[in-house]
Amino acid sequence: MSNAFFYVFIYFLGYYGSNVLNMLTVRPIITNRFVAALIPVYGFAFTHTYMIVNKAPPPGITIESTIFFSVITPLVLITVGAIYFMWRSKDRQDAELDQTAQSSIDQRITESTEAHIAEIPEQKAQASEKPELSGTKPLQDSNKTRH
Repeated sequence: MSNAFFYVFIYFLGYYGSNVLNMLTVRPIITNRFVAALIPVYGFAFTHTYMIVNKAPPPGITIESTIFFSVITPLVLITVGAIYFMWRSKDRQDAELDQTAQSSIDQRITESTEAHIAEIPEQKAQASEKPELSGTKPLQDSNKTRH
């Protein structure tokens, strides 16, 4: 079980190390930190497996069982965890994108409605200032002259 904690520790070192690397560079080098953090984990796992294979195991313990419980099981847990967190991050980003798009649409609707409402009193004021431009008055005058 302590191997699983060690691999989790290595995973988070890789994850936050890639974050620091992205902050230090002008352009982000690593776009998917979840997968990039697995590289040091797999590197340590291969090194750990090499050490297990080259050492004589204690009596009663096979090399295969040691590799399975000390290396493969933590690797599977870390990989599944990374995939899960990557999936959750994608859903969260999609939700934030939808929320941002919806708030942008709402803001545009509000601005256009406010602009339209502000135009109505101006149009009424312009119409009251120049009554000769309205379409109803010349028609009434022309009707009076015909009869």
